[in-house]
Amino acid sequence: MNTAIALSLLAGCGWAVNIVLVRWSLDRTSAPPLVGALVGLGTAAVLVSTVALISSQPFPDATTIGKFALVGAIAPGSSQGLFVSAIGAIGTSRSSVLVSTNPMVSVLLAMILLNEDWQVVVIVGTLFTVAGGALISWDPGFGFRQIGVVLALATAFTFGVRDVVARQFSTTSDASPIWSAAIVLSAASLVVAGIALVQRRRKIGHDMKMALPEFALSGVAIAVALTALFGALDQGQVSLVAPLSNAAQSLAVVALGALVFGARERTNRILVALVLVVIGGALIATA
Repeated sequence: MNTAIALSLLAGCGWAVNIVLVRWSLDRTSAPPLVGALVGLGTAAVLVSTVALISSQPFPDATTIGKFALVGAIAPGSSQGLFVSAIGAIGTSRSSVLVSTNPMVSVLLAMILLNEDWQVVVIVGTLFTVAGGALISWDPGFGFRQIGVVLALATAFTFGVRDVVARQFSTTSDASPIWSAAIVLSAASLVVAGIALVQRRRKIGHDMKMALPEFALSGVAIAVALTALFGALDQGQVSLVAPLSNAAQSLAVVALGALVFGARERTNRILVALVLVVIGGALIATA
């Protein structure tokens, strides 16, 4: 197994742990989700920045900092506001259905903008992983509200742009993945903090106190996931990294969800989805 594949799988598992921890935290606190996201991102930024500072990796120049700060502002910075708004409009599972299409966006943008190869096996594998991720979250019989659909698809698009831009910057700069992740997380934290301050204003202090104990653990998962993702994008093409990371995330979410939340996470629909995800991941890994 090459480094890009291993880091892609690690990133997907990290995102899955984050999703489960966030869901667990939301069940235990009345803190607004956006403030919980701020605590998670802030914790991750502190952790990764600390590791970067004590590492032997050279400090990036101003141009590199600006580039990766832009990535952070796009996702998970501005996308967090979009995603929270989508959840408010159409719910978490419906939003996840649409956001899980982001590997398709990543692959198509990479092929168009980065001239990555149009490999049939990668396209087919991506379709399988996206279909599996969507099937896991799909709730039959729900009529989507148009604004929620737009917001969720916009979130998926920002994730796709993040992967492509991060890949481009990684191949044209000498910044290490740990510094890239530190810059992205710091920029994202500032963006989400600005949104939270505008929305919550005088309540932000109280909200932070409620969210900090519960959501801090998710920051550890975010730190691992994003650093691994940038390490993978530094080593491999977007058309490999994005679908594999999504496949690992889908598999791990189901496994952890069944373990933490019980039998309601183990259904025939989810088993079919797992088969699709495994097939898709296997196809991409052989490309």
